[in-house]
Amino acid sequence: MPTDRHIFREGPAPLRGAVLFGFLAVCLLGVNYFTDWLDPVRSKALDLVAPLYHVTNIPARLREWSDNSFTSRDDILLENQTLRDQNLILQARVSTMTTVVAENTRLRQLLNVAELLEARVLIAELIGTPPDSETHRLILDKGQDQELYVGQPVLDAQGLVGQVVSVGDEYSEVLLISDRDHAVPVQNLRSGVRSIAEGTGDFNRIRLRDIPVTMDIVVGDNIVTSGLGERFPKGYPVGKVTSVRVLEGSPFLEVEIRPDSNLQTTGHMLLLFSGWESRVLSQWPAVEGTSSRIDARQ
Repeated sequence: MPTDRHIFREGPAPLRGAVLFGFLAVCLLGVNYFTDWLDPVRSKALDLVAPLYHVTNIPARLREWSDNSFTSRDDILLENQTLRDQNLILQARVSTMTTVVAENTRLRQLLNVAELLEARVLIAELIGTPPDSETHRLILDKGQDQELYVGQPVLDAQGLVGQVVSVGDEYSEVLLISDRDHAVPVQNLRSGVRSIAEGTGDFNRIRLRDIPVTMDIVVGDNIVTSGLGERFPKGYPVGKVTSVRVLEGSPFLEVEIRPDSNLQTTGHMLLLFSGWESRVLSQWPAVEGTSSRIDARQ
C-alpha cells in the first residue's frame, strides 16, 4: 500500500505532462504559422468539426420553428381580415373605373347621335323608376325648367326609347315603347310596309299591329319610325323583326320585334326638341307611317 511519501513524490508528474503538451502546442503553432505542413491536417479537422456547427444551431432553429408554428390564431385572423379588406378596396376601384369608362362611352354615343340631328337636344339622366311594375316608365332629372314638354321624343344611342308623358318643374316621366299603353308609327326599312309598333309589357319584345298576310316582311327586317303624326323623327331605329307567324283563321300576321334601344340598362337619354323634322339621321332614309295609339288619346 503506497505511503504518503510515495504519493507526494508522484505529484509533479501531471505538471510535467502539462508542460510537455504546452511545448508541443507552441511548436505546432510555429509550424502552422511558418509552414504549410499542417494544411492537410487542418482540412481533415474542418470536415470533422463542421457537423458540430449544425448541432449547435439546433436550439436557434427550434426557436424559429416554434415562433412560426405557434403564431396566435388572433394574429392570423387579423392578417386575413386585412388582406380581405385590401382586396375589396382594389375590386371596388376596378369596378368604379369600369363603370366610368362605360358611362363615358354611352355619353359619347349620345353626343354622336345629337350631331346627326339639326335640332336642339338635351341629355337627361335616369334617377329612378315608379314602383308599379306593370308600367314601363322612367323618371328623368329634367323638367319644365329645361323647357321639356309632354310628347317629347326620348332617344338613346341605339334607338327610340319612348316619349315624355308628364313634366314637373325639375323632373319628368317617360313612357317606354315597351309599355302596353305605348304605340308608335313605324315602317319596314327594306320593303316600306307601314304599321303601328305596340308595347307588350316586355322590355325585349314589341309587336306590329294589323300586318296583312300578303305584306312583305321577314325576320331580320329593320323597323324605323315613319314620322307620321310629327311626334317622332322619321327614320329613327325602333327594332329588328325577330318573329313572323301566320295566325290561324286571321288575315293578319303576328310580327314581333326586339327594340334597338337599351330599355333596361340605359342611364342617359337624349331629349329631342321640336325642329327635328328638318333632318333625319343620315344613316336612315326618310320613310312614312301612321299615328300612334297614345297620340290619338292626347
